[in-house]
Amino acid sequence: MVMVGIQLIQLQLLEEMSKYRRIVKTEKSRLQSHQIILMTLVVNLFIAIVLSILCFKIKFFIVYDVMYISYISISILLLFFIISLKNREYTSTLETELMDKKANKIANRIKKLFNDKVISDVLNLSNSTRYGEEMPEIYVYVDDSLNEGYIAIENISNWERTNKDGFEQRISGIFTGKYQKYAVIRSELTAGDSFILFHFEDTQTSQRLILNNISSLNEYISENDHHIRLAKDLIWGADTTPHFSIIARSRAGKSVLAGEYMARLMLLQNWIVEYNSAKNDRYVKEFNGKSDPVQIVERAEYWCEVMDNRLKQINEAGNDKYLDMDNMPNIAIFFDELGNLNASLESLDKIDKSLKITSRWVTAINRLSATGASAGIHIIAISQFATKEGFLPSLARVNCSDAVIMLGGAADSPTERQYLMSGFSDLPKRSYGKGQGVAKISGSGQKWESLPHFYETPWFETLK
Repeated sequence: MVMVGIQLIQLQLLEEMSKYRRIVKTEKSRLQSHQIILMTLVVNLFIAIVLSILCFKIKFFIVYDVMYISYISISILLLFFIISLKNREYTSTLETELMDKKANKIANRIKKLFNDKVISDVLNLSNSTRYGEEMPEIYVYVDDSLNEGYIAIENISNWERTNKDGFEQRISGIFTGKYQKYAVIRSELTAGDSFILFHFEDTQTSQRLILNNISSLNEYISENDHHIRLAKDLIWGADTTPHFSIIARSRAGKSVLAGEYMARLMLLQNWIVEYNSAKNDRYVKEFNGKSDPVQIVERAEYWCEVMDNRLKQINEAGNDKYLDMDNMPNIAIFFDELGNLNASLESLDKIDKSLKITSRWVTAINRLSATGASAGIHIIAISQFATKEGFLPSLARVNCSDAVIMLGGAADSPTERQYLMSGFSDLPKRSYGKGQGVAKISGSGQKWESLPHFYETPWFETLK
Protein backbone atom coordinates (compact mmCIF):
# COMPACT_ATOMS: atom_id res chain seq x y z
CA MET A 1 0.00 0.00 0.00
CA VAL A 2 2.81 2.34 0.95
CA MET A 3 4.77 1.55 -2.22
CA VAL A 4 1.72 2.21 -4.38
CA GLY A 5 1.32 5.59 -2.70
CA ILE A 6 4.95 6.49 -3.39
CA GLN A 7 4.60 5.48 -7.05
CA LEU A 8 1.56 7.70 -7.40
CA ILE A 9 3.51 10.59 -5.89
CA GLN A 10 6.39 9.99 -8.30
CA LEU A 11 4.01 10.05 -11.27
CA GLN A 12 2.48 13.27 -10.03
CA LEU A 13 5.95 14.75 -9.63
CA LEU A 14 6.84 13.92 -13.23
CA GLU A 15 3.63 15.51 -14.51
CA GLU A 16 3.90 18.68 -12.43
CA MET A 17 7.68 19.12 -12.25
CA SER A 18 7.60 22.18 -14.49
CA LYS A 19 5.18 23.90 -12.12
CA TYR A 20 7.74 24.21 -9.36
CA ARG A 21 10.99 26.12 -9.09
CA ARG A 22 14.01 23.96 -9.87
CA ILE A 23 16.91 24.40 -7.46
CA VAL A 24 20.39 23.07 -8.22
CA LYS A 25 22.31 22.00 -5.12
CA THR A 26 25.73 23.43 -4.31
CA GLU A 27 28.39 22.35 -1.81
CA LYS A 28 27.11 24.67 0.92
CA SER A 29 23.40 24.39 0.21
CA ARG A 30 20.93 23.21 2.83
CA LEU A 31 18.29 20.56 2.40
CA GLN A 32 14.76 21.73 1.73
CA SER A 33 11.91 20.59 3.97
CA HIS A 34 10.50 18.09 1.48
CA GLN A 35 13.98 16.58 1.04
CA ILE A 36 14.40 16.11 4.80
CA ILE A 37 10.96 14.51 5.06
CA LEU A 38 11.74 12.25 2.10
CA MET A 39 14.96 11.05 3.74
CA THR A 40 13.08 10.33 6.97
CA LEU A 41 10.38 8.53 5.00
CA VAL A 42 12.99 6.31 3.31
CA VAL A 43 14.49 5.38 6.70
CA ASN A 44 11.03 4.50 8.06
CA LEU A 45 10.29 2.44 4.97
CA PHE A 46 13.52 0.51 5.50
CA ILE A 47 12.60 -0.11 9.16
CA ALA A 48 9.10 -1.23 8.14
CA ILE A 49 10.53 -3.69 5.59
CA VAL A 50 12.95 -5.14 8.17
CA LEU A 51 10.19 -5.51 10.75
CA SER A 52 7.94 -7.18 8.17
CA ILE A 53 10.64 -9.78 7.53
CA LEU A 54 11.13 -10.34 11.26
CA CYS A 55 7.40 -10.97 11.68
CA PHE A 56 7.77 -14.11 9.55
CA LYS A 57 10.83 -15.30 11.52
CA ILE A 58 9.86 -14.62 15.12
CA LYS A 59 6.53 -14.11 16.81
CA PHE A 60 7.06 -11.27 19.27
CA PHE A 61 4.22 -8.91 19.98
CA ILE A 62 6.67 -6.10 20.43
CA VAL A 63 7.72 -6.49 16.79
CA TYR A 64 4.10 -6.12 15.68
CA ASP A 65 3.72 -3.03 17.87
CA VAL A 66 6.84 -1.38 16.47
CA MET A 67 5.82 -2.27 12.92
CA TYR A 68 2.36 -0.81 13.54
CA ILE A 69 3.93 2.41 14.86
CA SER A 70 6.27 2.47 11.85
CA TYR A 71 3.30 2.25 9.44
CA ILE A 72 1.56 5.08 11.26
CA SER A 73 4.70 7.24 11.06
CA ILE A 74 5.04 6.44 7.35
CA SER A 75 1.47 7.57 6.73
CA ILE A 76 2.08 10.79 8.67
CA LEU A 77 5.35 11.42 6.84
CA LEU A 78 3.63 10.82 3.50
CA LEU A 79 1.04 13.43 4.41
CA PHE A 80 3.72 15.97 5.41
CA PHE A 81 5.74 15.13 2.28
CA ILE A 82 2.77 15.86 0.03
CA ILE A 83 2.07 19.10 1.89
CA SER A 84 5.72 20.19 1.66
CA LEU A 85 5.76 19.46 -2.08
CA LYS A 86 2.66 21.56 -2.61
CA ASN A 87 4.22 24.42 -0.64
CA ARG A 88 7.17 24.74 -3.00
CA GLU A 89 7.56 27.88 -5.08
CA TYR A 90 5.64 27.84 -8.36
CA THR A 91 7.30 28.96 -11.58
CA SER A 92 5.80 31.36 -14.09
CA THR A 93 4.36 29.86 -17.25
CA LEU A 94 4.29 31.12 -20.82
CA GLU A 95 1.97 30.06 -23.61
CA THR A 96 3.82 29.70 -26.91
CA GLU A 97 2.44 29.20 -30.40
CA LEU A 98 2.25 25.69 -31.77
CA MET A 99 5.28 24.66 -33.83
CA ASP A 100 5.55 22.11 -36.60
CA LYS A 101 7.74 19.03 -36.10
CA LYS A 102 10.91 20.51 -37.60
CA ALA A 103 10.63 23.82 -35.73
CA ASN A 104 9.92 22.00 -32.47
CA LYS A 105 13.02 19.85 -32.97
CA ILE A 106 15.22 22.91 -33.47
CA ALA A 107 13.61 24.67 -30.49
CA ASN A 108 14.44 21.71 -28.23
CA ARG A 109 18.06 21.67 -29.43
CA ILE A 110 18.44 25.40 -28.88
CA LYS A 111 17.00 25.01 -25.38
CA LYS A 112 19.72 22.45 -24.60
CA LEU A 113 22.34 25.11 -25.35
CA PHE A 114 21.04 27.07 -22.36
CA ASN A 115 21.98 24.50 -19.73
CA ASP A 116 22.58 25.12 -16.02
CA LYS A 117 26.24 26.00 -16.56
CA VAL A 118 25.37 28.64 -19.15
CA ILE A 119 22.51 30.11 -17.11
CA SER A 120 24.48 30.27 -13.84
CA ASP A 121 28.14 30.72 -14.79
CA VAL A 122 28.03 32.45 -18.17
CA LEU A 123 24.87 34.55 -18.07
CA ASN A 124 24.52 34.82 -14.28
CA LEU A 125 20.73 34.57 -14.47
CA SER A 126 20.19 32.15 -11.57
CA ASN A 127 19.63 33.29 -7.97
CA SER A 128 21.87 32.05 -5.16
CA THR A 129 19.92 30.93 -2.06
CA ARG A 130 20.61 28.91 1.08
CA TYR A 131 19.14 25.89 -0.71
CA GLY A 132 21.21 26.24 -3.89
CA GLU A 133 20.88 27.99 -7.27
CA GLU A 134 17.32 28.87 -8.25
CA MET A 135 16.98 28.28 -11.99
CA PRO A 136 14.64 30.28 -14.24
CA GLU A 137 12.21 28.56 -16.57
CA ILE A 138 13.20 28.67 -20.24
CA TYR A 139 10.98 28.44 -23.30
CA VAL A 140 12.17 28.47 -26.91
CA TYR A 141 9.96 29.20 -29.90
CA VAL A 142 11.03 28.84 -33.54
CA ASP A 143 8.85 30.09 -36.38
CA ASP A 144 7.81 27.54 -39.00
CA SER A 145 10.03 29.37 -41.51
CA LEU A 146 13.01 28.47 -39.25
CA ASN A 147 14.32 32.00 -39.78
CA GLU A 148 13.33 33.54 -36.46
CA GLY A 149 12.04 32.88 -32.97
CA TYR A 150 12.65 33.80 -29.36
CA ILE A 151 14.12 32.53 -26.12
CA ALA A 152 11.95 33.28 -23.07
CA ILE A 153 13.87 33.35 -19.80
CA GLU A 154 11.85 33.70 -16.62
CA ASN A 155 12.31 36.98 -14.80
CA ILE A 156 13.21 35.90 -11.26
CA SER A 157 14.46 39.32 -10.21
CA ASN A 158 17.23 39.08 -12.79
CA TRP A 159 16.01 41.74 -15.24
CA GLU A 160 18.63 44.27 -14.19
CA ARG A 161 21.34 41.75 -15.08
CA THR A 162 20.02 41.47 -18.64
CA ASN A 163 19.40 45.19 -19.09
CA LYS A 164 23.05 45.98 -19.79
CA ASP A 165 24.99 46.97 -22.86
CA GLY A 166 26.20 43.94 -24.75
CA PHE A 167 23.99 41.38 -22.99
CA GLU A 168 22.08 40.55 -26.17
CA GLN A 169 25.44 39.87 -27.84
CA ARG A 170 26.29 37.51 -24.95
CA ILE A 171 23.08 35.59 -25.61
CA SER A 172 23.97 35.47 -29.32
CA GLY A 173 27.32 33.96 -28.36
CA ILE A 174 25.54 30.90 -26.93
CA PHE A 175 24.37 29.94 -30.43
CA THR A 176 27.11 27.62 -31.66
CA GLY A 177 27.59 25.00 -34.33
CA LYS A 178 24.77 24.80 -36.87
CA TYR A 179 22.85 27.43 -34.89
CA GLN A 180 25.58 30.05 -35.23
CA LYS A 181 23.49 31.66 -37.96
CA TYR A 182 21.06 32.92 -35.31
CA ALA A 183 21.65 36.17 -33.44
CA VAL A 184 19.58 38.11 -30.92
CA ILE A 185 18.17 41.26 -32.49
CA ARG A 186 16.10 42.67 -29.62
CA SER A 187 14.78 41.91 -26.15
CA GLU A 188 11.67 42.85 -24.23
CA LEU A 189 9.62 41.98 -21.17
CA THR A 190 6.32 40.17 -21.56
CA ALA A 191 3.09 41.61 -20.21
CA GLY A 192 3.30 41.30 -16.46
CA ASP A 193 7.12 41.25 -16.60
CA SER A 194 7.17 37.47 -16.00
CA PHE A 195 9.55 36.60 -18.83
CA ILE A 196 12.36 38.28 -20.77
CA LEU A 197 12.04 37.59 -24.48
CA PHE A 198 15.22 37.50 -26.54
CA HIS A 199 14.13 37.60 -30.18
CA PHE A 200 16.59 35.97 -32.55
CA GLU A 201 16.74 35.46 -36.30
CA ASP A 202 18.87 34.02 -39.04
CA THR A 203 21.31 36.84 -39.82
CA GLN A 204 23.49 34.91 -42.24
CA THR A 205 20.83 34.02 -44.79
CA SER A 206 20.24 37.10 -46.91
CA GLN A 207 16.68 38.33 -47.44
CA ARG A 208 17.77 40.57 -50.32
CA LEU A 209 15.80 40.55 -53.56
CA ILE A 210 18.00 39.59 -56.52
CA LEU A 211 16.89 40.83 -59.96
CA ASN A 212 18.55 39.83 -63.21
CA ASN A 213 17.20 42.87 -65.04
CA ILE A 214 14.37 45.41 -65.01
CA SER A 215 11.85 42.89 -66.32
CA SER A 216 12.44 40.84 -63.15
CA LEU A 217 10.40 43.46 -61.29
CA ASN A 218 7.26 41.66 -62.43
CA GLU A 219 8.07 38.87 -59.96
CA TYR A 220 7.64 41.24 -57.04
CA ILE A 221 4.35 42.89 -57.94
CA SER A 222 2.06 42.66 -54.90
CA GLU A 223 -1.56 41.57 -55.08
CA ASN A 224 -2.35 44.58 -52.92
CA ASP A 225 -1.48 47.71 -54.94
CA HIS A 226 -0.78 49.62 -51.73
CA HIS A 227 2.03 47.23 -50.72
CA ILE A 228 5.59 47.60 -51.98
CA ARG A 229 7.91 44.64 -51.42
CA LEU A 230 11.38 45.77 -50.29
CA ALA A 231 12.89 42.40 -49.29
CA LYS A 232 11.84 38.77 -49.03
CA ASP A 233 10.60 39.43 -45.50
CA LEU A 234 9.74 43.14 -45.73
CA ILE A 235 6.72 44.85 -47.25
CA TRP A 236 6.00 48.56 -46.93
CA GLY A 237 2.26 49.08 -46.53
CA ALA A 238 1.59 52.56 -47.89
CA ASP A 239 -2.05 52.29 -46.80
CA THR A 240 -0.99 52.20 -43.14
CA THR A 241 2.35 54.04 -43.23
CA PRO A 242 1.94 56.63 -45.98
CA HIS A 243 5.34 58.36 -46.20
CA PHE A 244 8.88 57.05 -46.58
CA SER A 245 12.40 58.32 -45.85
CA ILE A 246 15.72 57.16 -47.31
CA ILE A 247 19.04 58.42 -45.93
CA ALA A 248 22.30 57.40 -47.60
CA ARG A 249 25.60 58.88 -48.72
CA SER A 250 26.68 58.96 -52.36
CA ARG A 251 27.13 55.53 -53.94
CA ALA A 252 25.53 53.80 -50.95
CA GLY A 253 22.64 52.49 -53.05
CA LYS A 254 19.82 54.97 -52.43
CA SER A 255 19.29 55.83 -56.13
CA VAL A 256 19.00 52.17 -57.10
CA LEU A 257 16.53 51.57 -54.27
CA ALA A 258 14.40 54.65 -54.98
CA GLY A 259 14.60 55.17 -58.75
CA GLU A 260 15.61 51.84 -60.18
CA TYR A 261 13.42 49.68 -57.95
CA MET A 262 10.68 51.47 -55.98
CA ALA A 263 9.57 53.99 -58.62
CA ARG A 264 9.39 51.39 -61.40
CA LEU A 265 7.63 48.83 -59.21
CA MET A 266 5.09 51.50 -58.26
CA LEU A 267 4.34 52.12 -61.92
CA LEU A 268 3.77 48.40 -62.44
CA GLN A 269 1.30 48.53 -59.54
CA ASN A 270 -0.65 51.38 -61.17
CA TRP A 271 0.77 54.22 -59.08
CA ILE A 272 1.31 57.74 -60.38
CA VAL A 273 5.01 58.51 -59.93
CA GLU A 274 6.97 61.76 -60.05
CA TYR A 275 10.68 61.98 -59.27
CA ASN A 276 12.06 65.40 -58.30
CA SER A 277 15.71 65.92 -57.44
CA ALA A 278 17.93 68.96 -56.91
CA LYS A 279 20.49 67.01 -58.95
CA ASN A 280 19.35 66.54 -62.52
CA ASP A 281 19.72 62.78 -62.97
CA ARG A 282 18.11 60.24 -65.29
CA TYR A 283 15.28 59.43 -62.87
CA VAL A 284 14.07 63.05 -63.04
CA LYS A 285 13.68 62.71 -66.81
CA GLU A 286 12.28 59.18 -66.69
CA PHE A 287 9.59 59.98 -64.13
CA ASN A 288 8.63 63.47 -65.33
CA GLY A 289 10.09 65.38 -62.39
CA LYS A 290 11.93 68.65 -61.93
CA SER A 291 15.48 69.51 -60.89
CA ASP A 292 15.28 73.30 -60.70
CA PRO A 293 14.70 74.30 -57.01
CA VAL A 294 11.91 76.76 -57.78
CA GLN A 295 10.16 74.27 -60.06
CA ILE A 296 10.42 71.57 -57.37
CA VAL A 297 8.62 73.89 -54.94
CA GLU A 298 6.01 74.65 -57.59
CA ARG A 299 5.46 70.91 -58.08
CA ALA A 300 4.94 70.51 -54.33
CA GLU A 301 2.37 73.31 -54.45
CA TYR A 302 0.71 71.67 -57.46
CA TRP A 303 0.35 68.41 -55.58
CA CYS A 304 -1.22 70.32 -52.70
CA GLU A 305 -3.91 71.42 -55.16
CA VAL A 306 -4.35 67.81 -56.32
CA MET A 307 -4.64 66.79 -52.67
CA ASP A 308 -7.35 69.40 -52.03
CA ASN A 309 -9.32 68.25 -55.09
CA ARG A 310 -9.05 64.61 -54.05
CA LEU A 311 -10.18 65.38 -50.51
CA LYS A 312 -13.16 67.26 -51.93
CA GLN A 313 -14.11 64.24 -54.07
CA ILE A 314 -13.77 61.93 -51.09
CA ASN A 315 -15.95 64.20 -48.94
CA GLU A 316 -18.62 64.50 -51.64
CA ALA A 317 -18.72 60.72 -51.93
CA GLY A 318 -19.33 60.47 -48.18
CA ASN A 319 -16.07 58.65 -47.53
CA ASP A 320 -13.18 59.28 -45.13
CA LYS A 321 -10.13 58.46 -47.24
CA TYR A 322 -8.98 57.51 -50.69
CA LEU A 323 -8.97 53.79 -49.84
CA ASP A 324 -12.77 53.92 -49.88
CA MET A 325 -12.82 55.39 -53.40
CA ASP A 326 -12.83 53.62 -56.76
CA ASN A 327 -10.30 54.67 -59.38
CA MET A 328 -8.19 56.83 -57.07
CA PRO A 329 -4.65 55.44 -57.44
CA ASN A 330 -1.70 56.03 -55.15
CA ILE A 331 0.57 58.96 -55.97
CA ALA A 332 4.28 58.76 -55.11
CA ILE A 333 6.25 62.01 -55.09
CA PHE A 334 10.00 61.53 -54.75
CA PHE A 335 12.04 64.44 -53.39
CA ASP A 336 15.74 63.57 -53.74
CA GLU A 337 18.88 65.51 -52.71
CA LEU A 338 16.99 67.46 -50.02
CA GLY A 339 20.17 68.91 -48.54
CA ASN A 340 21.08 70.41 -51.91
CA LEU A 341 17.51 71.66 -52.33
CA ASN A 342 17.48 73.37 -48.92
CA ALA A 343 20.79 75.11 -49.60
CA SER A 344 19.60 76.29 -53.03
CA LEU A 345 16.33 77.66 -51.65
CA GLU A 346 18.15 79.52 -48.89
CA SER A 347 20.53 81.02 -51.46
CA LEU A 348 17.63 82.15 -53.66
CA ASP A 349 15.96 83.85 -50.71
CA LYS A 350 19.12 85.80 -49.99
CA ILE A 351 19.25 86.99 -53.59
CA ASP A 352 15.55 87.88 -53.79
CA LYS A 353 13.82 88.21 -50.42
CA SER A 354 10.45 88.82 -52.06
CA LEU A 355 10.54 85.31 -53.52
CA LYS A 356 10.05 83.65 -50.08
CA ILE A 357 10.73 80.34 -51.75
CA THR A 358 11.86 78.56 -48.56
CA SER A 359 8.64 79.52 -46.77
CA ARG A 360 6.60 78.24 -49.72
CA TRP A 361 8.51 74.95 -49.64
CA VAL A 362 7.98 74.48 -45.90
CA THR A 363 4.26 75.19 -46.22
CA ALA A 364 3.75 72.85 -49.18
CA ILE A 365 5.78 69.89 -47.85
CA ASN A 366 4.22 70.19 -44.39
CA ARG A 367 0.72 70.15 -45.89
CA LEU A 368 1.49 67.16 -48.10
CA SER A 369 2.99 65.17 -45.24
CA ALA A 370 0.21 66.03 -42.80
CA THR A 371 -2.86 65.56 -45.02
CA GLY A 372 -1.65 63.79 -48.14
CA ALA A 373 -2.14 60.31 -46.65
CA SER A 374 -5.93 60.66 -46.71
CA ALA A 375 -5.77 61.59 -50.38
CA GLY A 376 -3.40 58.79 -51.39
CA ILE A 377 -0.37 61.06 -51.81
CA HIS A 378 2.88 59.55 -50.53
CA ILE A 379 6.14 61.43 -49.99
CA ILE A 380 9.42 59.58 -50.50
CA ALA A 381 12.00 61.90 -48.97
CA ILE A 382 15.64 61.18 -49.88
CA SER A 383 18.79 62.83 -48.54
CA GLN A 384 22.44 62.15 -47.86
CA PHE A 385 22.20 63.37 -44.28
CA ALA A 386 19.55 63.10 -41.57
CA THR A 387 20.11 66.56 -40.13
CA LYS A 388 18.04 69.71 -39.74
CA GLU A 389 19.86 71.38 -42.63
CA GLY A 390 19.94 68.30 -44.85
CA PHE A 391 16.40 66.96 -44.54
CA LEU A 392 12.76 68.02 -44.26
CA PRO A 393 11.35 70.74 -41.97
CA SER A 394 10.29 69.59 -38.49
CA LEU A 395 6.61 68.74 -39.08
CA ALA A 396 7.28 66.91 -42.34
CA ARG A 397 10.21 65.06 -40.76
CA VAL A 398 7.96 63.73 -37.99
CA ASN A 399 5.33 62.63 -40.52
CA CYS A 400 7.95 60.85 -42.62
CA SER A 401 9.72 59.07 -39.76
CA ASP A 402 7.45 56.02 -39.48
CA ALA A 403 9.13 54.32 -42.45
CA VAL A 404 12.88 54.89 -42.64
CA ILE A 405 15.77 53.19 -44.43
CA MET A 406 19.33 54.32 -43.67
CA LEU A 407 22.21 52.94 -45.71
CA GLY A 408 25.99 52.86 -45.38
CA GLY A 409 27.61 55.47 -43.17
CA ALA A 410 24.28 57.09 -42.33
CA ALA A 411 23.09 53.84 -40.75
CA ASP A 412 26.17 53.79 -38.52
CA SER A 413 25.78 57.41 -37.38
CA PRO A 414 24.24 57.66 -33.86
CA THR A 415 23.21 61.30 -34.29
CA GLU A 416 21.48 60.68 -37.62
CA ARG A 417 19.68 57.59 -36.29
CA GLN A 418 18.51 59.65 -33.34
CA TYR A 419 17.19 62.32 -35.71
CA LEU A 420 14.89 59.95 -37.61
CA MET A 421 14.75 56.89 -35.32
CA SER A 422 14.41 58.49 -31.93
CA GLY A 423 15.67 56.32 -29.08
CA PHE A 424 18.03 54.15 -31.15
CA SER A 425 21.27 56.09 -31.16
CA ASP A 426 23.18 53.44 -29.19
CA LEU A 427 23.09 50.49 -31.58
CA PRO A 428 26.23 48.31 -31.90
CA LYS A 429 28.73 49.74 -34.38
CA ARG A 430 28.75 47.85 -37.66
CA SER A 431 30.36 48.08 -41.08
CA TYR A 432 27.80 48.26 -43.91
CA GLY A 433 28.52 47.46 -47.53
CA LYS A 434 26.85 48.96 -50.59
CA GLY A 435 23.09 48.70 -50.31
CA GLN A 436 23.28 47.64 -46.67
CA GLY A 437 22.01 49.46 -43.62
CA VAL A 438 19.07 49.47 -41.23
CA ALA A 439 15.31 49.84 -41.67
CA LYS A 440 12.51 50.67 -39.28
CA ILE A 441 9.04 50.58 -40.79
CA SER A 442 5.79 50.75 -38.85
CA GLY A 443 3.08 48.33 -39.91
CA SER A 444 5.55 45.81 -41.38
CA GLY A 445 5.53 43.42 -38.44
CA GLN A 446 7.16 43.52 -35.03
CA LYS A 447 10.53 42.60 -36.48
CA TRP A 448 10.69 45.84 -38.47
CA GLU A 449 8.73 48.24 -36.31
CA SER A 450 10.15 47.64 -32.83
CA LEU A 451 13.73 48.75 -33.57
CA PRO A 452 16.09 49.38 -36.51
CA HIS A 453 16.82 46.12 -38.27
CA PHE A 454 19.57 45.09 -40.68
CA TYR A 455 18.42 45.62 -44.27
CA GLU A 456 19.76 45.00 -47.78
CA THR A 457 18.36 46.81 -50.81
CA PRO A 458 17.24 44.93 -53.94
CA TRP A 459 20.22 43.96 -56.08
CA PHE A 460 20.26 44.23 -59.87
CA GLU A 461 22.77 41.84 -61.44
CA THR A 462 22.99 44.07 -64.53
CA LEU A 463 24.10 47.05 -62.37
CA LYS A 464 27.06 45.37 -60.65
